[in-house]
Amino acid sequence: MKEKYRSIAASLLVFALLGCALIPDLPPTPTPTPPIPPSGYEPQPGDDKLRRDQVFLDAGGSRLIYAGEPPIQVSISITGNLPDPCHQLRVVVNPPNANHEVMLEVYSVVEPNKACITVLQPFDVTIPLGTFYAAHYSIYVNGDLVGEFDA
Repeated sequence: MKEKYRSIAASLLVFALLGCALIPDLPPTPTPTPPIPPSGYEPQPGDDKLRRDQVFLDAGGSRLIYAGEPPIQVSISITGNLPDPCHQLRVVVNPPNANHEVMLEVYSVVEPNKACITVLQPFDVTIPLGTFYAAHYSIYVNGDLVGEFDA
């Protein structure tokens, strides 16, 4: 009788071990990307009726701002000029891509055919980029590298 129980126990052990060996390797679960906090400079309803235009960025005036312990929260300070006071600033922040690059698109919109004084309108804004997890990140504004950091 003891032999019967030993063989059953041995069979169950073998099946359990074989079952574990047959489980396929699953890809690691990606870390979810937290939503990007609003900045107030996102595209607005009605922007499609406005003319998209450029901004004049101060390349040396942009800098990254870090807060907290890992995971860290990152913002970017951007300075530059709008073509005139009638232009409105817009900033699109895209979530990190597979290469941990964050692309920002900075531009202006203006009502077509609106008369406006021709004088540069300076801006200095801080845009939240979100929360970042363990990786090396690169931040680009209009295609130009602004900074890199390790989270």
